[in-house]
Amino acid sequence: MIVTGANSGLGLATATHLASKGATVILGCRSKAKGVATAKEIRTLHPKALLEPLVLDLGSFKSIRDAAKEFKIQHNKLDSLILNAGIALTPFGLTEDGIEQQFGVNHVGHFLLTSLLLPTVQASSTVESPSTVVVVSSMAHFASYPEGVHTSLAALNNKEMYAADNAYGQSKLANVLFAQELAMRVKNGVLVNSVHPGGVISNLLRNVADQIRTALPAAIGPHVAAAVIATINSMFWDAEIAALTSLYAAVSPELKKNKTTGAYFHPIARINKPCAKHSGNITLQKALWELSEILIAPK
Repeated sequence: MIVTGANSGLGLATATHLASKGATVILGCRSKAKGVATAKEIRTLHPKALLEPLVLDLGSFKSIRDAAKEFKIQHNKLDSLILNAGIALTPFGLTEDGIEQQFGVNHVGHFLLTSLLLPTVQASSTVESPSTVVVVSSMAHFASYPEGVHTSLAALNNKEMYAADNAYGQSKLANVLFAQELAMRVKNGVLVNSVHPGGVISNLLRNVADQIRTALPAAIGPHVAAAVIATINSMFWDAEIAALTSLYAAVSPELKKNKTTGAYFHPIARINKPCAKHSGNITLQKALWELSEILIAPK
């Protein structure tokens, strides 16, 4: 099983749960050092854990292609691809390949990774035990731009129109739309579902703190940021609990028995309805897919 963003927060908890049950877990991390440290951390709890660090930077097409190539050299089977990594509420910026970074990392990077590994996922799937693709989205997908998802690179990269919260919502809506479209396209009974894990105590909150510090005078900014983060942490779930919804979508016998696919889950492991305004828009869903294929095409 592959878990992207496995070195912290939800990804680390997901990888730890899987490793504790004997799964071979590929730890997708942005650097070798992070991957090695993550494996060491998990093995302090589970000394016999089967863990393999994989350098994977979702903001770099080269890194993604190298990671997929490395995986396929080592393995010919992939039972679950858990697309967990993400960034949130960042200032405007572009990925290495010139795409607005929240959309580029959260959606396009995972789209490319999936396209490269999907043949292996499909070949690993059986009637008795379907392979799974889990796309970690967020309820933030309800709060995107008015049109839902920009379907041109020019619109995505328009700095004047950029709003960090809407851009994050756009990337998370793209996750839902991607999962819905992929569920209709895959073969061999692969199950594809998206999840909202709930409020999670994770490194994503650091961007919230940074924005507060920037917006307020230096004398009070750090204190207000610390108070806000402490309040949020008191209301959010620990990652170990929040990971249960992703785990359900990845390995649940009930989900596999019922052949549940194209669904959207809220915590904990409950099917719910995603944003009705955009998630049911098949035209938008297919336009996003077409744009994504254009963006990942070798230049």
